[in-house]
Amino acid sequence: MEIPGTWGFGLWNDPFSASLGLGGADRRLPALPEAAWFFFASPANYLSFRDDLPAQGFLAATFRSKPVSTGLLALGSPLLVSLLFPGINRLARALARKLVRQDAARIAIDPTGWHTYDLDWTEQSVQLRVEGEIVLDTSTTPHGPLGIVFWIDNQYAAWTPDGRVRLGSLANEELAWIELKISTFA
Repeated sequence: MEIPGTWGFGLWNDPFSASLGLGGADRRLPALPEAAWFFFASPANYLSFRDDLPAQGFLAATFRSKPVSTGLLALGSPLLVSLLFPGINRLARALARKLVRQDAARIAIDPTGWHTYDLDWTEQSVQLRVEGEIVLDTSTTPHGPLGIVFWIDNQYAAWTPDGRVRLGSLANEELAWIELKISTFA
């Protein structure tokens, strides 16, 4: 069974939780992604800045971004409208590849069964393992601080090599959930 949208678990800096402090929340500006996680993206998604990495399916992935002022990112947010134009979009995608390093590997298992997942993160490397087997060993390591994240949603995002951007939500005909048993933190 394939769940529409995305789901996953791991470590993330949560770059999309910009907040103006409403409702007592902290004031936060947007940030570029920093992550090490197990991530599933259904076929409507295209979630890689690089054309040589998998952009959908069940993945082990990391992101490390160059330090960019959150104020500069916030000032640039009105330019997001320009992403509606494929020619500009291809240039923006090339810039994103320069700002955000990433690494990813497809995981060839049935994710609906119980599995043992391990994530080891140091300053020098990230190792992601399933059933003790390394599925990604990379020097593309995220900057901290990161928080633990578990999610499941029916949303999709695609920024394809030809410069098209698509966002939305997908119908989910069946119940979907994630079950996790966290046994150790070191």
